[in-house]
Amino acid sequence: MRSLVILLVVLAVAFACPSQTGFKIHQKRSIQHQGREDKPLNWLEKGLVYQIYPRSFQDSDGDGVGDLKGIISRLDHFVQLGINVIWISPIFKSPMADFGYDVSDFTDIDPIFGTIQDFTDLTAAAKSKGLKLILDMVPNHSSDEHEWFIKSVNRIDPYTDYYVWLDGDAPGVPPTNWLSVFGGPAWTFNEQRGQWYLHQFVAKQPDLNYRNPLVHEEFKNILRFWLDRGTDGFRVDAVPHLYEDPAFPDELPSGNPNADPDQYDYLIHDQITWNRPETYDVMAEFRQVLQEYEDGDGQHRAMMTEAYVPLENVIQFYGNETFRMADFPFNFALINGISNCLYYCNTTTSRGYPYNGTQLRDTIVEFLDAIPSWVGPQGANWVLGNHDQRRLASRYGEALVDGMIMVQMLLPGTPVTYYGEEISMKDQFISYEDTLDPQGCQMGPDRYEKFSRDPARTPMQWDDTFNAGFSTAAETWLPMGENYPTVNVKLQKENLVSHLNIYRTMVALRQEASVLYGAYDFPIVDADAFTLTRIRTNSTSYIVVLNVGLEGRRFDLSGVTGIPEKANVVVRSVQATSGETQIGFTINTNDFPVGAQEGLVLSFVAL
Repeated sequence: MRSLVILLVVLAVAFACPSQTGFKIHQKRSIQHQGREDKPLNWLEKGLVYQIYPRSFQDSDGDGVGDLKGIISRLDHFVQLGINVIWISPIFKSPMADFGYDVSDFTDIDPIFGTIQDFTDLTAAAKSKGLKLILDMVPNHSSDEHEWFIKSVNRIDPYTDYYVWLDGDAPGVPPTNWLSVFGGPAWTFNEQRGQWYLHQFVAKQPDLNYRNPLVHEEFKNILRFWLDRGTDGFRVDAVPHLYEDPAFPDELPSGNPNADPDQYDYLIHDQITWNRPETYDVMAEFRQVLQEYEDGDGQHRAMMTEAYVPLENVIQFYGNETFRMADFPFNFALINGISNCLYYCNTTTSRGYPYNGTQLRDTIVEFLDAIPSWVGPQGANWVLGNHDQRRLASRYGEALVDGMIMVQMLLPGTPVTYYGEEISMKDQFISYEDTLDPQGCQMGPDRYEKFSRDPARTPMQWDDTFNAGFSTAAETWLPMGENYPTVNVKLQKENLVSHLNIYRTMVALRQEASVLYGAYDFPIVDADAFTLTRIRTNSTSYIVVLNVGLEGRRFDLSGVTGIPEKANVVVRSVQATSGETQIGFTINTNDFPVGAQEGLVLSFVAL
């Protein structure tokens, strides 16, 4: 890292511009959130999770779709960035109605991705490079082409009640008014069985019946199958949908004026088809399976749960003080809590993004304060994007990407990176004719753009050659991002002032004692400013200064406890031009500029 900083200094000096002027802010605050003792952290607590969407990461055989051998060929990318955990979205055998989230065999690899041997080679290669591997598990449903469903249709025991089957109230009338997450009825009539089956997603994804204990055993054995083959843990998908109210009542209208009658948000789902308490019991069973392996060899096995539910319910996935359930439930606050309106609402503010520094601080603090004391802040996690959301650069705007990465990496807990965030990939427009995502397709040409997830799933941009180095195919499964000639890994590796090198620097800082164990606070926050300190006495400590406003301003940190008169510039946003804050410079902390929508990280030895 030292050599990187020195080189960045040289380049920054060469391109220095006159200093900025603007409003100078000064605010006195004390550190309120004390650090924790230097207890050993497991590999997830001190690491960083990188999500791979396998169809889009690297194609090794020229068919236009990413695969396991492609991932193997790119493992050095993670090593060079300092990443230690890779999470791979579903690679199990699937008809691909929902691109892997409709599984027809939970103990086999889909041929489009490779073979079981390829998976064995991947785990071996990953371990040789010090990487942990997490698989995406989909327990809520299977494909309608799964052997279990076919036998259930034919009432072959013990599979007869593996799925949720009901009779209708009248011929052609579904049992309830329930709606699919992807739109339209959540029930489909099966002529052969003569009953309706539930599917909370597309019709080719029938919901499993978790009131049948045999289904629990099936999934626990599936977990064991992959743990036996070297998997280090699981991300558990769509957890709140596992159970339904056994009385099968109709759901009430939500009153949401933005939801059409065929859209999921038109109804209230809480405690009926979503977010039921029995869900936690299943997650406890899954955790116990992982614990069997952990107790056997002393190596930690991780479980991360996906649950878009209210915060008080999210926190329950941690378990309790005597039985830790999930390592963490995903924290989507930085997606839904701040910038969701930019995507889902047809309104924006004058600044172009609907949040300010105070909202950012409050969103972060709300999650940290909700974490049980026995878990501690190291059990937090911070997600800026994933395969179901618009990309970071498209939600927040490209200018804020570096600043948000700085904040994410220095917060206590585990950052989660979606592939391409390290180079600031953005959404790619995809026409309705080229749309593949069932969530978009089901909404038709007039509404698909609001619901399709394809724009955030385009292939990884490795270089400026044909298909960005992703594939030699004449056509890739989704169109390439149009900006790949100028936004790609190779170019940003070569350019010291780049999103990639800022990302790499921030990953390295995460291993500093002050970031792993230090106190944190948000000493200067207002509509246009956000700051985060990570301070540890007698250790190198850090502050992120983020200007979320549209004008440059000057900052005064003289009233912030622990910060000395001088500090060193570690990293700043790619668009920064001030000659006063060049990387490697020592600045006066009582007066320095930060440009519009720029982030800046300073280091110092705490007083």
